[in-house]
Amino acid sequence: MSGFKFSKDALIFSIMTLITVLSWVGFEVYRAATRTTIPKITQEQMAPLDPKIKKEIIEQLQADLWFSEEELNISNVPVSTESAQER
Repeated sequence: MSGFKFSKDALIFSIMTLITVLSWVGFEVYRAATRTTIPKITQEQMAPLDPKIKKEIIEQLQADLWFSEEELNISNVPVSTESAQER
């Protein structure tokens, strides 16, 4: 009984196909392992924050928090004379 024999060309073709498939799979595994799926904007948002509170920023926020009567329109606010019980 003679066994199954490959011709020389079929053997070379099979080996080259195996090398190609293994290279392709290896490249895809490497690419999947090194590629990040997190968008760049999210990565920037995930950057660590500075835990120190800067006194200058707090003082600037407090200074900007003051409004004049004109800005608040306090004098133009209608005052209701009805009490809550009359409703």
